Amino acid sequence: MAKTPIPATGKPSRFSALAISSYAITLLGLILIVVASWYFYSRERSGSDADKFTYSIPEKSLGNHLGRSVSAVSEVPVKSKAPVPFAQPRANKDQFADLYPGALLNPKYWSQPEWAGSDPYGGPTIPGEFVPILSTDIFHNFNPNSKATGIRIPSINVDATVVDLGIIDVANERSYETPDNTVGHIPETPNPGQQGKGWFFGHLESFTAGEGNIFRHLPEVTDLIKEDPVDIYLQTNDAEFIYRVTTTSQMHEEDLQLTTSNDAQITLVTCWPPRIYDQRIIVNATLIAYRYL
Repeated sequence: MAKTPIPATGKPSRFSALAISSYAITLLGLILIVVASWYFYSRERSGSDADKFTYSIPEKSLGNHLGRSVSAVSEVPVKSKAPVPFAQPRANKDQFADLYPGALLNPKYWSQPEWAGSDPYGGPTIPGEFVPILSTDIFHNFNPNSKATGIRIPSINVDATVVDLGIIDVANERSYETPDNTVGHIPETPNPGQQGKGWFFGHLESFTAGEGNIFRHLPEVTDLIKEDPVDIYLQTNDAEFIYRVTTTSQMHEEDLQLTTSNDAQITLVTCWPPRIYDQRIIVNATLIAYRYL
């Protein structure tokens, strides 16, 4: 008589296909919850750091910062005409203002002026091959058809090409195209060397579009200008221009409007914060020098 097979009574494997699929779906769900929570939290906090990116060169230092003037240093009286190693202190509240005039002292030394180094601040740093120019000087008329072809910002390692942005149709609205591994210039705004304000846009990052991250260090300019000038070099086919940063700020994308100026200025713009991109970092700079190529 044939024996009837005895059915297996063991427990199902914990690594069956169904179990693995269940674990994977659960893990994916947890990841999505964490990512969504981070996104909505970041979105809610977006803009809360605006003060961090808002700074202006003090008005009393602006002329020297742009190379327009150098304030006279007050003479500190001494008791003898003979040379002395240190100036005699003046017994009044202006003692340190006389010894260490803030308009001339590099801001990085303001907290301990007695140990100040020799790093210059403002005007003296204009390279010798460039001709200083007032941004309000209307007698220097550069070729208005000379468009920007390149941009350099040595302090944040930017060296990129510049192109005029075209206009495209997006959802029944006309908009400027986004710069693709370049810095984009709004063509209706002034070219380098002209009066008014030229506007230039670049990506902080392009996580999905793959259009580069040329302005990834632009948010660092706010801290940099508190210590040393930050210069922006714009090049055309005919000349190269130096613009010096004077202010930085942050605003919501819906508040951004193209403005103009009576000076020869430029504005650089990038998105902020990473992965959210609903804010804009704004960097304004004023023309201080040029050279013909």
